Amino acid sequence: MARSIRMSRRILAATLCGGLAGAMVLLAPLAASAQDGASPKPIPKSFVLPGPPPTNAPAGTGNAPDANAARPPATNPAAKPSTVIGGGQTVQNPMAFAKAPPPGKTNWPCVQRRVEEIFPGQIWGGPPLPKLSAITPDADMRRLVDTVVARRMPLDEAETAVADFVSKYPKADRGAKAGTIVVMLLNRLNTERDQVMRGIERYGAKQKALAAKLRGEIKTLDTRQDNPTANPTALDAARQELLWDTRIFHERRQSLSYVCEVPTLIEQRAFALGRAAEQAL
Repeated sequence: MARSIRMSRRILAATLCGGLAGAMVLLAPLAASAQDGASPKPIPKSFVLPGPPPTNAPAGTGNAPDANAARPPATNPAAKPSTVIGGGQTVQNPMAFAKAPPPGKTNWPCVQRRVEEIFPGQIWGGPPLPKLSAITPDADMRRLVDTVVARRMPLDEAETAVADFVSKYPKADRGAKAGTIVVMLLNRLNTERDQVMRGIERYGAKQKALAAKLRGEIKTLDTRQDNPTANPTALDAARQELLWDTRIFHERRQSLSYVCEVPTLIEQRAFALGRAAEQAL
């Protein structure tokens, strides 16, 4: 007690004489002695040290919560809006609304897309074209069209023939003359192309029928081969028929790849001749 009183007096004197710095120097040993003699505070009963227990630690006797103890049920979150579209769909089958495309009703066998006709805007960028019923071509125009639409004539020669024919007219008349020629060319080439595509469809229908026949022949042959009492002569005849039909089917399929190029070649000729007439204006 006397020591504390003496220390207080020293602090007061240091404050009056040396200011706050001197007082802090005198307070440092006092604070250290207070910490040395202080006793730790008691740990609350509900306090649980986080983390795993230290190695070699004594068994705890506290009331730490059990990690495996049953927990109160969590509140259900707000239901999320369903992303399923339509009334027939479920979460298990969200694509129930999707439907298979209808079966094809055409016998078009080519990999090239079927385009019904060639339109004027695809081959001509000049003045507006007249209607087919409004044109009055002369004999020279008809002869020119008959010559250049034939695929046996090389395309570059056909382009030159069209350009030369249009160029012989006065420049003021070239638009009308070229328009008449283009309308005639488009009518002739579209007609020819339509006939070719109809023939290709008939060709494709025959291929489909032959493919169905081959499937039936294969099934019949398998059945006869599995029959131990089958007539060998009839079995050999069925085998020869299958081989012959298979050969025809493959030969037709090879020819089909060339036939399917014809509509495209007609389109290219129409474009080239229309461009030649336009450039001659």
